[in-house]
Amino acid sequence: MKQLTLENFKAFGSDRAVLGDATAEGKPMNILCYGENGSGKSSIYEAIKYVFHKKRIENERIPAHLTGDGRLNAERQILIDYKNCMSSSPVNITVNGESFLTFDTSCYHVYMIDGADLAVNKQIDVKQLLKSMYLGHHDIDNEVTQDFVDVIVCETNRVLKKIFFEEVTVAVSQNGSFLLKINDDKQNLHYDDFLKIYFNEAKLHLIVLIVALSSIMLMAPTQADQKRILVLDDFITSLDTANRSFLYQYITSCFKSYQIVIFTHNTSFYNLCDHFLKEVPEENQKWLRQGIYEYNHKHCVYAKKNVDRIKEIEKELDDHPENTINIGNDIRQYFEVLLHQLAMLLMSGAKEETTFIIKEICQKSDFRFFHIDASGISDLRTLFKEINDIMRHAPEAMQWEKIKKTINKFNNAAESADKLSENIQAMSIYQKVVLHQSSHGHAGLPNLSGKEIKASIEVMKKIEDTIKKMKIERI
Repeated sequence: MKQLTLENFKAFGSDRAVLGDATAEGKPMNILCYGENGSGKSSIYEAIKYVFHKKRIENERIPAHLTGDGRLNAERQILIDYKNCMSSSPVNITVNGESFLTFDTSCYHVYMIDGADLAVNKQIDVKQLLKSMYLGHHDIDNEVTQDFVDVIVCETNRVLKKIFFEEVTVAVSQNGSFLLKINDDKQNLHYDDFLKIYFNEAKLHLIVLIVALSSIMLMAPTQADQKRILVLDDFITSLDTANRSFLYQYITSCFKSYQIVIFTHNTSFYNLCDHFLKEVPEENQKWLRQGIYEYNHKHCVYAKKNVDRIKEIEKELDDHPENTINIGNDIRQYFEVLLHQLAMLLMSGAKEETTFIIKEICQKSDFRFFHIDASGISDLRTLFKEINDIMRHAPEAMQWEKIKKTINKFNNAAESADKLSENIQAMSIYQKVVLHQSSHGHAGLPNLSGKEIKASIEVMKKIEDTIKKMKIERI
């Protein structure tokens, strides 16, 4: 799947949302996509599910006795239910440039795991677990046999021990052919029921995820003409940092022959994956980073590509100085992208809302969660690291004064050498006063001038430079 586009689907209105791209060789790229809850991430996940598991969704929602025109109307109604509430136009989805209505999905095996699928309350029944997920074109009832479960148990124990360095094991329970028992010999825990009482959530979550991923590898077709896609949505809930690192390495090594699509609202995990990918350039070029945010009740998807967007805008202005309306709109959109990249690095806010980010960065309070100076940006995590370094290396008599000096950087923010706030405020004014008309019409307003566009570009360069100079540790 090189590219998926959505119009008028759930969170996304008439402004087209685009997910995915192709490598230089024309192959589909893996996707690492960040979006806070409520940004529209689940809408894209649901669109993928609808395109590649359309028949199953229809069978689950439409009574079997309904046939003929009645069934056709029910199928149309399902698509109508996906329509964006504010749109008057119908849903439009394309895959690789072709309408999903005619796109042939028969050779696509799309395996989808949502974090909600991994919750364990009482038991782990392998067959029921896999039936609850949307996994390729498989008949779980017939494919998941006792032999299948035996293989999965062996593989799960291998992965737990060799990759995650866990001491728990799983076994087939005597109380059911597909039921798993969890054994923790050190704690003398051996249970197949009421698991949540005896084992912590992170451990259960990890076991279920490994069972699901191992099952996918066992079931998936191996023929060269069959396309395999693994789609993961917020699947790292409750996992600690170490296991997140191991999980990234497990997935990227075992699913190399798959296209991998990862959706996450966890900035730490996103930055962890981003860091690991950059360590291996040949793998890094196979991955597309994307982000989703909400602004003014609109949901936007953007791609982070290795291109100089500002130079592109400047060239467009030089080549077509009369086209200030469209160029102004390009600047406004790129400003929003920069803001949300900055927010990700700072981990600011519970939701990626542009107006909130501007307010948070530009506030003039006695204490802020970050500090900017010539050397870059510090936040509360770097503050803790600096204090820890002082405690370890500075002479005891000087420690307190050094710690106070370090903390005081975050006090009196209005007096600090903080140019970021000024740039954000300036760009915000351009956005509202100058660039607003470029995206919302300009009847009764004077035409945009090249000077105003150039002023916006210069401010945006400063914001972009600040982001590039950030020295924030995320791993």
